[in-house]
Amino acid sequence: MFNMHESCPLCHSVQIELFHEYPSFSLISCKDCDLVFRPHLDQLNAIEIVTDIYDADWVAMRNQYAKKTFTEHAIFNILLLEMWCPAKGKLLEIGPGTGEMLYLAREAGWQVIGVEPSPASCAYAHDRYGLQLIHSLWDASVLDEELKGSFDAIVFWHVLEHISNPKQYLEELKEFLKPGGKILFSVPNKKSFTNELLGVYSPLYTESDHLFHYSRNNLQSLLQQGAWQVLTIFSREETNRLESHLQKITGLTDLPLTDIMRLSVMLQSAFQGHEIFCIATQQSQNTTMNEQEVNNADEETQADSFHGCEK
Repeated sequence: MFNMHESCPLCHSVQIELFHEYPSFSLISCKDCDLVFRPHLDQLNAIEIVTDIYDADWVAMRNQYAKKTFTEHAIFNILLLEMWCPAKGKLLEIGPGTGEMLYLAREAGWQVIGVEPSPASCAYAHDRYGLQLIHSLWDASVLDEELKGSFDAIVFWHVLEHISNPKQYLEELKEFLKPGGKILFSVPNKKSFTNELLGVYSPLYTESDHLFHYSRNNLQSLLQQGAWQVLTIFSREETNRLESHLQKITGLTDLPLTDIMRLSVMLQSAFQGHEIFCIATQQSQNTTMNEQEVNNADEETQADSFHGCEK
């Protein structure tokens, strides 16, 4: 159950309604900004959630699909990193899981550091890839003071939806970026074809550790409120996942490849891909001032128009 007086953590609207009641938790929705989130976020025990879900069985599953993790996720993420940060340098990954992307980044020449809350994942990453991850939930205090202002890039793939206070989290990251450094991240897309197809019983909604469900507009609003400049934002649809969903719905196992590829591209173009990817950097003071000048100019134009109407 949720308190009818609860407000949206993003836009502070009190226009909140129940999204769906699940057996062990509920989701609520903001009518104004379309954000879907868990109620009573300040009362959630993040350590308990991580321990319950990201255990030895989860790591065993990740090990079984390690090749898929590399080919469908880690390599793509490294490509984005290399495109936006070609000079390489120092990389922080928050929530690296079993470490595939961080391993590839290290092999590509990056100096890497990872912070991972799952002890089973930390052990796997060490044994399999020789990675010494910092075992902890994200907290700015887990990194040495000397690391502030040292990272060329900070990445967190499918992590932001697990963070109970995203505004504070994004603010803390600024302390550790170099001037001009970038954040690269992904989140599940609330407007995805997966959610459209499966409704409130989509696996994106039924996973209890997904505290927020973002769409493009409210994600951009979150970043804008934190004075981040969005460099690019796009949605991505994995073709293997799409094919699996279509097979479950239609019962057909021999769907034409061209139809699957065409639908995948259409979904990405319509921003209905399974994931949202975003690359952003801190707004410079000049950017902020220029935006303020534009806002002031807009206000003056509106005022002139108003006085013109009075005449």
